[in-house]
Amino acid sequence: MADAFTAVETAIAEVARARALIRRGRTKQVSANAEITLLKSVAYAWFQTHSPIVAGHSSRPDLTEVNAMYRVVMQATGGYAARATYSDTLFRVKRALVNVRSLIASTAPTAAPVTTDAQPNFAPLASDAKMQMILGRRWDEVQHCMTSKANLAATVMMGGLLESLLLARINGSPKKSAVFTASKAPKDKAGSTVALADWKLTNMVDVAHELAWITKSAKDVGSVLREYRNYIHPHKEYTDGVTITEDDVRMFWEVTKAIARQVLSSAGKSP
Repeated sequence: MADAFTAVETAIAEVARARALIRRGRTKQVSANAEITLLKSVAYAWFQTHSPIVAGHSSRPDLTEVNAMYRVVMQATGGYAARATYSDTLFRVKRALVNVRSLIASTAPTAAPVTTDAQPNFAPLASDAKMQMILGRRWDEVQHCMTSKANLAATVMMGGLLESLLLARINGSPKKSAVFTASKAPKDKAGSTVALADWKLTNMVDVAHELAWITKSAKDVGSVLREYRNYIHPHKEYTDGVTITEDDVRMFWEVTKAIARQVLSSAGKSP
């Protein structure tokens, strides 16, 4: 991730893509899970990643209108909002973002941008040096895949990275019993919690939210990665007719980094 201008450019591309997708739908209301999760991801990426970068620009842009429109999008995903409502709101978001971009472009930079793509410090999650190296390598491999335009591989790697982070968080929990007694912990037919090795990403995400390691928004948009990484199976890609694009991957990466930051921030807290 680069500077404020790039952050706005990315946000504009995400909004334009989401609006195009919504406008192609034939129903009056937006109810399809894929559409809802995409809309959540667009709003989440703005608030968690793009907005802080843009707000920190030397031009001090006023993001009041932009933030308000993104909140409308996020709130609308809680019900079956009209397709026209999303289309109009996303249009207004894009228009406001274009104005912010113009302001940033006309302001001379005062300092080099700070990147957040660099590996974070994984020590709070994993005291073992070997595990820290594994997490760091996976973080880097995601970006290598993105640079090589290996979009599906990057998406799959992001899902694997989140699994690794959540697994490390579970193993390092000061009160591990709370993890296995959580209501969202997966159960077998007898009602007993299954072994951690048999947990899926969706189980880890649900439990992480239940234990307040991640927010509800993070949990909701985390389902996007869970769904899209399933396209590693050729038959699913063929049946759904979905191809993961560079825009998709960039958005998924912003979501992945935001969730990773939340998990890291929760390290050491009980449970």
